[in-house]
Amino acid sequence: MVYTGALAATFEARLSMLPRAQLGMFPTPLHPLPALGRLAGSEALYIKRDDLSGLGLGGNKVRSLEFLLGRAVADGADTIICGGGLQSNMCRLAAAASARLGMRCILIHNDDMPDFMQGNMLLNGLFGAESVFAGPIPESERDELCHEVARREAGRGAKPYIAEHGASTPLGAAGFAAGALEVLRQDIATGAGLRHLVIVGAMGGTAAGLIAGVGMLGAPYRVHVISVEYDKHELTSRLDQLISGFADILSQAGGTGHGRLPDLAAWDRYVSIYDEYLGPGYAVPTAESKRALHDAARLEAILCEPVYTSKTLAGCLDLIRGGVIGPTEGCCFWHTGGTAALFGLADQLQPQR
Repeated sequence: MVYTGALAATFEARLSMLPRAQLGMFPTPLHPLPALGRLAGSEALYIKRDDLSGLGLGGNKVRSLEFLLGRAVADGADTIICGGGLQSNMCRLAAAASARLGMRCILIHNDDMPDFMQGNMLLNGLFGAESVFAGPIPESERDELCHEVARREAGRGAKPYIAEHGASTPLGAAGFAAGALEVLRQDIATGAGLRHLVIVGAMGGTAAGLIAGVGMLGAPYRVHVISVEYDKHELTSRLDQLISGFADILSQAGGTGHGRLPDLAAWDRYVSIYDEYLGPGYAVPTAESKRALHDAARLEAILCEPVYTSKTLAGCLDLIRGGVIGPTEGCCFWHTGGTAALFGLADQLQPQR
């Protein structure tokens, strides 16, 4: 399937049938990275700036929250419940979005209460969120606690909505499916000539949405997913479930009155997934990711953080150096934000003495 205006119209019409809260400042900028490009050997390296998506210091989850909280508002919810670690970007943006919409926000952290609030934790409080510290429990127990809190709040007369799994749900994927149309239009308008999109692969929702959007639009891109959390097999399985779930949601939106969209069963034909940049594991920096973080700051004044964006950028630069992405082929590194977490992870970024 090749991109056409008719496909874009069908895709946009179906997306418009989903409830959506206006939270971000879109489109986010798309601009060249000439110095980093020269460093890696690319004449056409670009960055998509979702760190500038507007709400609460920005980040990729703003896109997902527009659809998740759009549904919450449509369902009459007045309380948002979200789980995450102390420096969770999702929690920070859920708190910010709740403040914007005049809703109560309860955050469930699977960690102990810190002695000093900094980074995202500091911002959560400024946005008025309530925090519950459950101690160092597994994510599965944290998710159960979110539901327990929701039941408790419902018993008190509230109308809770749980933003589950870091927004990595089929509905949450709608945000980055819309982002695919956004970057395609910017690419056409600017003549950037993009052929490659490099995106983080964490719990899968962000990458799944972008992959689905590219496929449904017939956009001329290969999507490169850099895993920062799971091995390739696990991430592929998660992506497949999310892409299929989102496709079902969109196929049902508006019934048959908005045209048909391409089947995504063969999404792996235009997607490459890499787990070789993961290193020792989630949230553990590698030498390459540290170098990418410092290079982006010193050469382009772009701030990445150690958990997601610096590993993704390191992978992007390595793919260029290795010839997987050609030196003249337009390539876009999608910055997914997380700037506030830098201030809570300062111990990882101290200069060597």
